[in-house]
Amino acid sequence: MKMHKLAVAPLLLGLSFSSFAALNAEQVKKAVGDAFPAYLVDHKTITEIESPTGNLEGSKKMAEWVKSQFEALGYSVEFRQNEQGTHVIASVKGNGKLRILLLGHTDTVQPIGSLAKQPYSYDESTGLVKGPGAGDSKASVAQLVHFAKTLKQLDFNNFAEMTFYFDAEEETGSATEDQILEELAQRHDLTLSVDSSPTGWGMNTQRKWVVNYEINIEGLTGHAGNSAQSSASATVELANQITRLMKLATPLPGNPADYTAEALKKRNIVDHGQFLPEITINVGVIKTGNTKVNAIPKDAYAKLDVRGFKSADRDRIDAELKKIAASPTVKGTKVTLVGPLNSMPAMEKTPQATKLADIYKSIAHKEYGANVVEWATGGVSIGNFTSRYIPTIDGLGVETSNAHDLENERADVRTFVPRTVVMIMTLDKVVEEGVIAPAK
Repeated sequence: MKMHKLAVAPLLLGLSFSSFAALNAEQVKKAVGDAFPAYLVDHKTITEIESPTGNLEGSKKMAEWVKSQFEALGYSVEFRQNEQGTHVIASVKGNGKLRILLLGHTDTVQPIGSLAKQPYSYDESTGLVKGPGAGDSKASVAQLVHFAKTLKQLDFNNFAEMTFYFDAEEETGSATEDQILEELAQRHDLTLSVDSSPTGWGMNTQRKWVVNYEINIEGLTGHAGNSAQSSASATVELANQITRLMKLATPLPGNPADYTAEALKKRNIVDHGQFLPEITINVGVIKTGNTKVNAIPKDAYAKLDVRGFKSADRDRIDAELKKIAASPTVKGTKVTLVGPLNSMPAMEKTPQATKLADIYKSIAHKEYGANVVEWATGGVSIGNFTSRYIPTIDGLGVETSNAHDLENERADVRTFVPRTVVMIMTLDKVVEEGVIAPAK
């Protein structure tokens, strides 16, 4: 994806500039609590719409459902379509000063036919829901709808504009998605993203950037016994390239067996990303056209996935990879580095985002006695893109476990009410107290 010129984010302030009355927490709790039965119905409806990324029919069905919900609330709804799906943008004007952007996505990773293998089911005793994409991210799509309905019910209009973007290609990314996010981020003041949230009141305040590279090696083939002196092994050079570039990665914290979910649980450690290496390099694909053990390979190929938390490291790693590719160690070989490809920005914990996160955490503790845990994650979300321009916090949706695992993914719908209440109260506090000034 193309790189973009960064814009200046709105400044944080500590002054109130609102003439609107603050929302009453008990009224918000009642309104959201009363919506829970309808939320369950909506969640079931859309979970049973199979909408894997790239399935035009499923994506259009989701888009039409979202459109019907928001048009009934007085929003203007726009479709942005491409060959992979239908993106939805729903907007409404208010009487306040801030422009609020909320993010969700309608696509899933589960292919058509998954519903037959794992039908929707709701266990009332545990609050857990199963089904294709029930957690990631149908639970949060339904949540956003009821977030908007609750604000309407409470006559909350202390915003200049409120926009909901439902991404049709979050799981894979696309140029269309990037264009929409850049456009929306630059005409809003803050982002609240409800992609499936970590369990136990987790929220995401840091996400890694990611870039891909391809390494192509050209060598000279020959017979392994008789032509070593006139050949150049592409696979040996690839091995050397990998050995050198892996030194750029942050060392792992220890024995991988000590950092599995089971091992950490036995040690009473809650994993919230604190053990993630700062920089990771994964050599995900290695190939050669050679099929004979007695032939020296003339070609070799690898694909890299490189990630890190700090944006400054991305340029440094890029320069180092190019330096390594320019100096092959096996004479007679040629190395071509292709990339960076599919570049996605980091979601760094900026001072502005920190302020938003602190408000969210304080409200969750005050209203529910919850101790919100900030997660750092190596995965990318659409919040990464908006954070280039405006304060963004992520992982505010219905809590989900085992995302992308058809048999084991669970949406904990018991978290719908408290998560939605805290998000509404966070928004109210931000606009009421003038925590963020509107961008000029």
